[in-house]
Amino acid sequence: MTTSEWLDRLAPKALAVMAIGTCATYGGIHAMAGNPTGAMGVPDYLGWDWKSKAGIPIVCVPGCPTHPDNLSETILYLLYMATGQAPMIPLDDQLRPQWLFGATVHEGCDRAGYYEQGDFATEYGSPKCLVKLGCWGPVVKCNVPKRGWINGVGGCPNVGGICIGCTMPGFPDKFMPFMDEPPGGKLSSAASTAYGGFIRKLRTITTNTLNKEPKWREKGRTLKTGYKATTF
Repeated sequence: MTTSEWLDRLAPKALAVMAIGTCATYGGIHAMAGNPTGAMGVPDYLGWDWKSKAGIPIVCVPGCPTHPDNLSETILYLLYMATGQAPMIPLDDQLRPQWLFGATVHEGCDRAGYYEQGDFATEYGSPKCLVKLGCWGPVVKCNVPKRGWINGVGGCPNVGGICIGCTMPGFPDKFMPFMDEPPGGKLSSAASTAYGGFIRKLRTITTNTLNKEPKWREKGRTLKTGYKATTF
């Protein structure tokens, strides 16, 4: 029995329908340009405006693979809904839970400060921003760098890997070729390099000042802070 036949039989009876993983949500690699299979995601098959018998839209939890905590958290929310303990699940226009996919990779990335200073990695193994090596983090909706992958640890850019946009409806077609600097990234990184370099120099001056003790602190027993010892 094909997957589409299962959907035809089960979806009309379901309290809620979840699409788990980018292939199930948006077609993913199987639906990329030139595929001969006609593969598509659940919203494309059932319709983006489809709702269950309980009035719940299709709930998409993309990722290649899906983050396990995102999945379990979404299932738990739907169970609370089923018992009347939670309001309608808040979804974005791509049917993803808003609280999980409302921010970009860049906003939760350990390396974001380097981008702001125009300081980019030129080779793998560098701790700096990976945009010039092909990272799409500034525009991809995903919480993995902030959440961590297993027990709060990991996440693609956190461990030196570029973001290839696997939670996005345009994946993989719109993100290829991988490991090339994103087209929009060239303009934004050039601007960041220009102003970030200037900011970095100013911060170096300030850092050098703050990285020294105040001049009034000198060796010896004489107190110059204005403190007066109390005599008993």
